[in-house]
Amino acid sequence: MSDNRKTGQNFDIDEANDIFDKLRNVEGKIKPKKDDSQLKNISNIMSEAKYAEDKGNLTEAIELYKQVIFALPDSSKAYESLANIYQKQGDIESEKEILKKAISGCSKNQEFKDRLKKIK
Repeated sequence: MSDNRKTGQNFDIDEANDIFDKLRNVEGKIKPKKDDSQLKNISNIMSEAKYAEDKGNLTEAIELYKQVIFALPDSSKAYESLANIYQKQGDIESEKEILKKAISGCSKNQEFKDRLKKIK
C-alpha cells in the first residue's frame, strides 16, 4: 500500500469486507464465518475471565467462567479456575458445589473428587 492514501482508501478490499461482515453479523443479518467458531469465542471468554481474575475483579471472572461452563460443560480449566476463586474468597459451599458439578461434567473428574474429599 502506498503512503499517500486518499479518503475512502484506508483499507484494502478484503479487510473492508471483513469489517462489514462483522458489523452485519452484530445485527444478526448474516451467519458467522467458519473461522469465528464457538470454540474461538469460548477461548476469548476464558482469556477475559483470566484477565479479570488477575486484575482482582473476581465477580466478573466468576460470571465469565460460568459462561464457559454453560457453553462447554466439560471444561476442566473453567471448573478449576472457578473453584480456585471460591477458595480464595473462603466460600467453601460454592467451592463444593462447583466441584460436584465438575465431577459430573468433566472427564478429569478424579482430580475434582480428590479435591472435594480434602474439603469435607
